[in-house]
Amino acid sequence: MAYKIEPRTLTLVLDDYQGAEVVCRLSISLGEMLDMQAASTADANGIRESYERFGREVLIRWSVEGEDGKPLPANAEGMMMLTPDMASAIMGAWGQQIVAVPPKPPAP
Repeated sequence: MAYKIEPRTLTLVLDDYQGAEVVCRLSISLGEMLDMQAASTADANGIRESYERFGREVLIRWSVEGEDGKPLPANAEGMMMLTPDMASAIMGAWGQQIVAVPPKPPAP
């Protein structure tokens, strides 16, 4: 019997941003992770691509509103509407979790 990679999600609760919950894909491929890392270490266009890609491919939903009180879309466009510190906090918290060893399932 082969091991099947199951889709996993993660809910980030950002302590510095009261009320913000961010639900993301946790089970991405190594190739996707490396592509995002490579883009984020490039110039400003590469960094933009990394955040936009996160919004397109990783972000599922969130509870984030703009200054006008309207919900920001949980997608690439919404990522570009965040403040730099919040966008960095989201990516950093998610990045720490994608390389963490998953918990072992309970024994049958």
